Amino acid sequence: MTKCMTLLAVSGVLCYSCGGNHASNETAADTTAAMQEPQATLTLEEAWSTDTVMRTSESVLSDPDNDVLYVSNINNVDKENKDGDGFISKLSPDGSVEELQWVTGLNDPKGMGIYDGKLYVADLDEVVEINLDNGEIENKYPIDGAAFLNDITVDSDGKVYVSDSDTDKIHVLADGKVSTFMSDSSLQRPNGLLVDRDGTLMLASAGGGFFAPIDTTDKAVEAHLIENIPSADGIIQLADGNYIVSTWSGEVHYVEPATGSEQKLLDTKAEKINAADIGYDADNDLLLVPTFMDNRVVAYKIVKGNS
Repeated sequence: MTKCMTLLAVSGVLCYSCGGNHASNETAADTTAAMQEPQATLTLEEAWSTDTVMRTSESVLSDPDNDVLYVSNINNVDKENKDGDGFISKLSPDGSVEELQWVTGLNDPKGMGIYDGKLYVADLDEVVEINLDNGEIENKYPIDGAAFLNDITVDSDGKVYVSDSDTDKIHVLADGKVSTFMSDSSLQRPNGLLVDRDGTLMLASAGGGFFAPIDTTDKAVEAHLIENIPSADGIIQLADGNYIVSTWSGEVHYVEPATGSEQKLLDTKAEKINAADIGYDADNDLLLVPTFMDNRVVAYKIVKGNS
């Protein structure tokens, strides 16, 4: 599946993280114009945050089966070189650090996904497969021509989808083989990916600043659900079927596709705190926000009330 002035100067390297056809765009514009107020108002209440011990925390993933959270740490940002200083941390659900450097030797690890006892990590130009039982790297799957692998999602059949923001591509790893699932400028620097509970592949476009489903049969971006979210990054789905989408710059948005509504839940841009590839602890109803160069993970209780 990028905060200070230095990183802004290299936004071409870290623009997330770091369009569709005309008919789709017109539909999206109509949808945006017709947006309603959300049927239910959400608020976020901070539950906990780690100390600043993370190192460019990019993604958080909950593993309820093992009662643990995984955090990908890019450490020194160096897209051009494989520096090997990236790592994965293990946290308890209360935010305490179980093992800061659980898996080491990665380059620029970002998005993560779990399937059948394996953790899959997007790591610059390859997908890394890690055994959850012992933290051992079991396989690496290089992707020819990959430049900036960003987010990962896994479907119910174990297909691992990974976005490549720099090349406008989505690749898929299936049965140990990598192929290009989609290559299209309409992706506009694809970042966040999520196969939702209905099996729909959802996209958060960093360059296009939109959130939209992808038609996996036609391999096309469908009508945008929301727009005007520059540097769109992570996606989670809540128990009610609605979504929360982050922007790398520091915003978090609640999206109700059924009503076409959107509500901004969080905005930390003034504090220069990012909101990268968010995660969701469903057992505790916590939104998990990696703050990138702020070097923390912040958890927020999701509070729902009628408007």
